[in-house]
Amino acid sequence: MKLNLNFFFNFLILVLVLALCCGFQTSFWFQLFGNVPAPLLWINVIIYIALYRKPHVGIWVIYALGFVATAFSAIPLKMMFVTLLLLFGVVYAVKSRVFWSGSGYYTIMSVFGAVIFHLVYFICSVVLERNSAPVQVLDRLTQIILTPSFAFPMYWLLAKVDRWTHCEELQESGGVEL
Repeated sequence: MKLNLNFFFNFLILVLVLALCCGFQTSFWFQLFGNVPAPLLWINVIIYIALYRKPHVGIWVIYALGFVATAFSAIPLKMMFVTLLLLFGVVYAVKSRVFWSGSGYYTIMSVFGAVIFHLVYFICSVVLERNSAPVQVLDRLTQIILTPSFAFPMYWLLAKVDRWTHCEELQESGGVEL
């Protein structure tokens, strides 16, 4: 696997975008909207990587971004890694069956990813932790509704970063042809 300077530059920009999204989500959002649960902006970055990177590169990038995201949350590292691996697997399985490039598909997958993240996180929390995560139906539903509202600007920004750093977007599904 040949890694070049553009890949590292792209990776550093993704880390910066993720850190800015996490910072906005964890502090600035509550200054503007009070107790309204913040959207999972960092999930949009993870979904973009899962959709537009090859699997062996995407998993490593998602794990590195997950490590950065744990600094902004109360999620333990083991829960973050397990949840992100399962989220990547589910998104990749859907992408291998149905895929088209563009912001519309990305927005649909953002909704799907937010739902899957909450389901997988809750199930993993029940299975792996002594004190499982609370259900909080209204908070989780609000996050699921708000997360895709930021998907279009996020897609535009991340696609622009990929074009600027000459990272190739995957234009085909990840499926295997028979």
